[in-house]
Amino acid sequence: MIEHGDPALTTSTFEHAGVIEGFYGPAWQHLDRLYVIERIGHWGMNRYVYAPKDDPLHRSRWRDPYPEATLREFRELVECGEKAGVQVGFALSPGLSVRYSSAEDRSSLIAKFAAFAELGARSLTLALDDVPARLTHTEDQREFDSLGAAHVALAEALRDSLAASVSLFVIPTDYLGVEPTDYLATLGAGLDPQIEIGWTGRTIVSPTITTDEAEKRSQTLQRRVLIWDNVPVSDGSMRSMLHMGPYKGRDPGLPEFASGILLNPMEHARASCVALHTAAAYMADPTGYDPESAWFDALEELGAGATDAFRLFAEAHRFSPLHPDDRDRDLEARVAEISVSLGNGQDFSDALVEARDMAAARLGVADRLRDRLSDRRLLSEIEPWVDSHEVESRRIHIALDTLLNVVKDVPRSEQVFAVMRMQGQLTLDAFSGHVSYGPRRVLYPQLTSMRDDQMSLGAEPALFRDRCLADDIIVLVEDLALFMVAGER
Repeated sequence: MIEHGDPALTTSTFEHAGVIEGFYGPAWQHLDRLYVIERIGHWGMNRYVYAPKDDPLHRSRWRDPYPEATLREFRELVECGEKAGVQVGFALSPGLSVRYSSAEDRSSLIAKFAAFAELGARSLTLALDDVPARLTHTEDQREFDSLGAAHVALAEALRDSLAASVSLFVIPTDYLGVEPTDYLATLGAGLDPQIEIGWTGRTIVSPTITTDEAEKRSQTLQRRVLIWDNVPVSDGSMRSMLHMGPYKGRDPGLPEFASGILLNPMEHARASCVALHTAAAYMADPTGYDPESAWFDALEELGAGATDAFRLFAEAHRFSPLHPDDRDRDLEARVAEISVSLGNGQDFSDALVEARDMAAARLGVADRLRDRLSDRRLLSEIEPWVDSHEVESRRIHIALDTLLNVVKDVPRSEQVFAVMRMQGQLTLDAFSGHVSYGPRRVLYPQLTSMRDDQMSLGAEPALFRDRCLADDIIVLVEDLALFMVAGER
């Protein structure tokens, strides 16, 4: 735990650097929000925004006030942020039901935001993402020429109600892509230049975000963009994933056209801190940032008590659109040596022994994490993946150990029985639905537009199939073992 008053490790080059708790699914617990606010402050970040999609009082019941007990927790977040150097803000998402032309709805929204300001919040967010991309109420269609005009009117009314010391962020309905749209042009021309406007990059989970892309969006919006970066989020169809790779793929020149970056984390607050820690390093020094060095630093800190085991565990959970080829790089490289040697007709026994020993080391990860990991709340978050890692590591070890037995100079019967025994052993473990060593199947929501008439999946990889390293190793072993027991050695 960081002591209050400890200086930040770094200072961000962005005006806004931090976290927006904006995912779908179970929201963080209060204790974990306090933890994250303290940590990101220590790493040099300066913003946290409360915006969990499935909090009904944030979204579906936005008109209803928060109960006093919740407001007390919110005040504690604000106070924690003040001590940590993190500006704590709050968001409301009224777009599913608001009547933009209704004075009553505007007053309700302003009043609810005012309650946040009374707690000491100095940044507020009007979230209009994932709502209808058209005016749905007849009275709004009569009042406004377009959805953009309605959003400008609502945001400006809110801005006028706030003190000058309170900043306003707007997350638009058209929040991705790089090409200009009439909606975005309306926002850019109509909103006060001091209002920040969010953008996720060219798609929802952008593998990269380039300076050119940010420049194009900033030109349309007539201001620097505020990047809502959907990293390391794993909600919806991604829920089987645990995204624990380093932050990467963001150009060093982004500060010229981006006022800040807010990362959208996983529902697993402490596991999210691996990516958050590395993102803080990027935002402190985009030009000198080294993702792998930052990643090892993060694992050293967050995996206290079981650093080596935590690193091996995290290696098997890097896979994401940012890391589509990372399934356990060291183990995969050794298995690749076996494949290359096979193709070249060379001896692969040394690489096979090394790969089997590496698999054996991974078999001990679960026990070491459970016994030694200092952060027990982190252990609780990742426990389903600790189980899956143990299962998949065992399957990998069984396969490689079988291959070692098959390539020995032993009677053919022992080879055949080894292959048959492997097949029986592989049926003993049930798959949990949690992914380790890469996915068997996962869909990432890579859209090209949020407009009703243009929404489609784009060129970014979306559906990943048959990417599990354990399965790849087993297939390799089966093919080789069956070939050896069926033909001449």
